[in-house]
Amino acid sequence: MAEPRDPFEPLPPDERVRSPRPAAEGEWRALVPVPEDAPPPPARHAKLGEPVMRWEYRDAEGRVLGYKLRFATDTNGGGEKTYRPLTFCEGPNGRREWRWQDFPTPRPLYGLDRLAARPEAPVLIVEGEKTADAAERLFAEFVSICSPNGADAPQGADWRPLAGRNLFAWPDADPKGCDYVSEAARLALAAGATSICVVSVPEDFPTAWDLADAPPPGWDAPRLRELLEAAGPAKPEPSDAVRFPFQLRADGVYAEEDKDGSHEWVRFCSRLEVVALTRSDASEDWGRLLRVLDSDGVVHEWAMPMSLLAGGGDEYRAELLRLGLRIEPGKKARDRLHQYLTTTEPDARVRCVPRIGWHGRPFVLPNAVFGSTGAERTLLQTSAPLDHAFRIAGTLADWQQQVAAPCAGNSRLVFAVSAAFAAPLLALVPTESGGFHYVGGSTIGKTTTLMVAGSPWGGREGPRGYLEQWRATANGLEAVAAAHCDALLCLDELAQVDPREAGEIAYMLANGSGKRRARRDGSGRPSAEWRVLFLSSGELGLADKVREDRGRRVTAGQTVRVVDVPADAGAGLGLFEALHGFPSANALAQHLRTASSHFYGVPARAFLERVAQEPEAIAEAVRGYRDEFVGEHCPTDADGQVRRVAERFGLVAAGGELASALGVVPWNRGEATGAAAACFRAWLEARGGSGPAELAAALEHVRAFFAAHGSSRFESVYQEFEGKRSQRTPNRAGWWRDAGSGGREYLVTPSVFREELALGLDPKAFARELVQRGWLVPDGAGKSSQSVNIPGHGKVRVYVFAAAVLSGEGSSDA
Repeated sequence: MAEPRDPFEPLPPDERVRSPRPAAEGEWRALVPVPEDAPPPPARHAKLGEPVMRWEYRDAEGRVLGYKLRFATDTNGGGEKTYRPLTFCEGPNGRREWRWQDFPTPRPLYGLDRLAARPEAPVLIVEGEKTADAAERLFAEFVSICSPNGADAPQGADWRPLAGRNLFAWPDADPKGCDYVSEAARLALAAGATSICVVSVPEDFPTAWDLADAPPPGWDAPRLRELLEAAGPAKPEPSDAVRFPFQLRADGVYAEEDKDGSHEWVRFCSRLEVVALTRSDASEDWGRLLRVLDSDGVVHEWAMPMSLLAGGGDEYRAELLRLGLRIEPGKKARDRLHQYLTTTEPDARVRCVPRIGWHGRPFVLPNAVFGSTGAERTLLQTSAPLDHAFRIAGTLADWQQQVAAPCAGNSRLVFAVSAAFAAPLLALVPTESGGFHYVGGSTIGKTTTLMVAGSPWGGREGPRGYLEQWRATANGLEAVAAAHCDALLCLDELAQVDPREAGEIAYMLANGSGKRRARRDGSGRPSAEWRVLFLSSGELGLADKVREDRGRRVTAGQTVRVVDVPADAGAGLGLFEALHGFPSANALAQHLRTASSHFYGVPARAFLERVAQEPEAIAEAVRGYRDEFVGEHCPTDADGQVRRVAERFGLVAAGGELASALGVVPWNRGEATGAAAACFRAWLEARGGSGPAELAAALEHVRAFFAAHGSSRFESVYQEFEGKRSQRTPNRAGWWRDAGSGGREYLVTPSVFREELALGLDPKAFARELVQRGWLVPDGAGKSSQSVNIPGHGKVRVYVFAAAVLSGEGSSDA
């Protein structure tokens, strides 16, 4: 069997972004889209002869996927017709040729190029390619599409490109056509379509009539348009799961009631369908997949946990009302709704998960699932639909041209976008959570960078788009982190967070779990969990922010989990290094902000679709690429903490290179690696070396201590001789005396040294380190402290700090 392909080797154009289902050994595999170097397709079929009609299937970028051909096989005057698919295939021996073989499942819709070219146009679903072409000519304001293989196979098509679109459907004038439209409507809504309306074909139309035929007698194009304009919301057939005493009708749900000895059906709410039962892999967390039809004909789906039915039910009713359900007034209607949801049990089963991200092989977003889900559908189930930004706008080509391309040559931008694609790789490698904090002055481009980085994952209306804010408590950011599991989290403006919570939040985000809380009965409630890679921005670094809380010192663990990256790239253009023809850095930043708010969400989905097909092979390649990055760019004598950070930089480089190899970003090979290396070097330089972070932070703390308190908390040893005995120093830390070099030596009491200078460290080991650096003057026997005669106090054991402590002279890199 052939060796798996290296995911970092750039794909040929025919395999980029999306690949078909892997073929079984010995099987011919259709290559979609068709490679650019493929020969022309055959003009005739060996047995059926020349086709009478040929339809070309193209993807959203206009690339040919294959063909559907119609042949006349009227051998007995019955008007028979035969259809054949034609795709370009690769055999088990590597041979490539055109074959009369169907598209791989899920099969593409006919008209994907038209859909992509007109993202705001309403969509008309019809049966058959010939009918779709005719409908396109009749109703120019609509995009007309169909699924391949006619009325018999709507289930085999990929309806996801219709997500977020407003749909109309025109059935052929026969029962089979109505069945096709009904099933297509169900599948399209399940794939995320916003709404669908169905044309009601008059009963006197000829049997099997469709839009490709001549209008029936008395009808013309304007009258047909009137039928289309009068189309009403799709009315799915009543569910078999609904049992007596309820009926599910087109306009709502009814219950049988006894009034004055007679029975009648009374509506208690608008249409609410219980589609499936939901439960977790452990057969827990049971729920109901509900489908609400609102007053505008828009369909909403919600996987409702059954636990919400406990108590009075106000919480689930409030959410159903928010989605557009109309509940009749009165307690009886509420009780009927409660009974209906409790007793309705459809046969369909759905696997539910409590958060987004990887769940085995599938990757789950609030409105999409990537990868194999097995025999059952997998979806997100929450107590209320998430207020999320995982939405899409524009096409991949739009995003590549307007957002990704101007990032090239700008290390901070390329690194940020690469982090977006590295986020879902955390679980595959696996790697601990963590973040990168862009620190620098205002108006340098930090927020723009976060907007660009978030655009592969999504956006929404409003100024913040995909961005979240630091302005929250640790508890509030728990929910935000859980809602971004295995995705990129962007947090803007560190200055807005309470300094008392900044360090705690850094630990919490990187540790991947929230606080353990108790239920009302005292039992433990499961804490929120996540894996997250996050980007942050602010004018202050994490250490400076933590220090705002009464001079607290940031710990090494916090600086490893949240890495400060200098935002200024050093090219005199703030965060930028290449302007790509824009007159100024501000002009480029404005362009990127605007483009990021118009084109978003598609790149991450294209990336996930490919990664979810072969996660094991990609994980192996990512590990190798990360380790290669660390070996090349991390100093060989670096402390373990630096190596951990280098691994995270290497993961980001791997994410960017993988996205480039798959054709999701339009960068040259090595672009992401160079950006990650530049940012890593900038961090290492700002950090002060590759030694332990605790030591570097402690040395900085010592310098800051003497700079702040050298005059206010230290007494002169000469006071006894200067007649200043009455001038005592409050909260004294020690004494000072003249040094031979003209500076001052500081004599620190042992208690202050242990409790303030060496706080959190081994005092003896820290003192030895200070002696080696020339900051601490040992006694004649080599001990770190000395016995010094202080006038008025006698012999006192103190730590003697040299004048070099303020300048940092004599120190080596930490």
